[in-house]
Amino acid sequence: MTLAMPKKRGKKKREEMELPANVRRGLIAHSEGLSWIEASKVANLTPHAMRQWRKHPDAENFINHAINSSLEESLGTLAQATPALANRLIKIALDEKTRGYTCVSAIQTAFSILQSGVIDRENKSELKKLREAMERLEGEPSGVIDI
Repeated sequence: MTLAMPKKRGKKKREEMELPANVRRGLIAHSEGLSWIEASKVANLTPHAMRQWRKHPDAENFINHAINSSLEESLGTLAQATPALANRLIKIALDEKTRGYTCVSAIQTAFSILQSGVIDRENKSELKKLREAMERLEGEPSGVIDI
């Protein structure tokens, strides 16, 4: 005969609870650059309570996810503006009225962008070749993630 464990009485421990909505808002605020004290105000908690919630097992993953989402959004915005930025950079570099040091900086930036683009393409091509070679050796698609 097995005895069932009686249910615990009282409130669950913080670590056993899901992150409440106000705590998630505070964690997002912190991931966007606010201090823990400012984030606790967003969460409508005391700074001590916010510090306790940041020890929650899910808090770090939640913060990392919020940061990654913000980065993806920022990179998407930057990618959409890239053609306009490139045109502006070229105009600055080629404008006769632009001062020499500004022109040099603009030209260096343009060449740096071009160089990193070429290197990225070469690296991607080499990674593809390596992945194909591994698949041939292993006889099945490898678990390599394309970067």
